[in-house]
Amino acid sequence: MKGLELKFYLHQINLAIDAKLIQQRCYRINLKYATHVKEEITKLLKIGFIRPLKQATWLRPIVVVPKKNRKIQVYVDYRKLNMVTIIDAFPLPFTDGILNTIAMHGMYSFLDSFSGYNQIRMHPDL
Repeated sequence: MKGLELKFYLHQINLAIDAKLIQQRCYRINLKYATHVKEEITKLLKIGFIRPLKQATWLRPIVVVPKKNRKIQVYVDYRKLNMVTIIDAFPLPFTDGILNTIAMHGMYSFLDSFSGYNQIRMHPDL
């Protein structure tokens, strides 16, 4: 998204005024997944999707999920953070609403970029 001003695509998490700092302990990880988790974190650091912090305030545990193809996926558990986040007044539309809108057209396409969820920049203060 080169050429766009940051204000148009810089994401910021807005917390409730009374939100208290939440720090969770790490979940235990099955030792057979530990190497893969380390490789994933190293890869994300290397390509700049994540960065090390000197001191973290909001700590979120990671979750390892085995997939049917015998690979694993590493996620972050944001449930407690979501509980103190201000809900977006303009959420994404429901799928059935989108399908009703495109139903009258002869053609449509779906675009899916690899790891699209990693392509939204976070506000640097987060």
